[in-house]
Amino acid sequence: MIGEMIGELTGKVVGQRIVHHHGGPLKLERTIESKGKILGNEVSFLATTWAMERPQGGMFVKGHGVMMTKTGDTAELHGSGISIPGKGQGMNVRGIRYLQTKSAALSRLNNVALVFEIEITQDGTYHDKWWEWK
Repeated sequence: MIGEMIGELTGKVVGQRIVHHHGGPLKLERTIESKGKILGNEVSFLATTWAMERPQGGMFVKGHGVMMTKTGDTAELHGSGISIPGKGQGMNVRGIRYLQTKSAALSRLNNVALVFEIEITQDGTYHDKWWEWK
């Protein structure tokens, strides 16, 4: 069951490229920088994602990132999701993230799945909402 909303980030896609390895599927690689609040803590988040086309349409997305609080605590995140059509030329991604940290301020997130919904607009603006899955 989805629990409380634990935070929201906004940012921008700061880089993207097409990756193709040894005859495998084409992947769209994106790097995203964002800022906001998670559990009331001001954070910055840097992540790289890889998206591959799904046979039925849309994209499967997988990524890794690092989050840093204003006080210097860090957390590593891993996640995956699927895209759905967004407004206009944009897209939305919905999925799950898992967090690992030694930070006391964020430690309660070590043992939960984090449900997310991201809206990426045509100009690369990024809006990311997080919920705790209990």
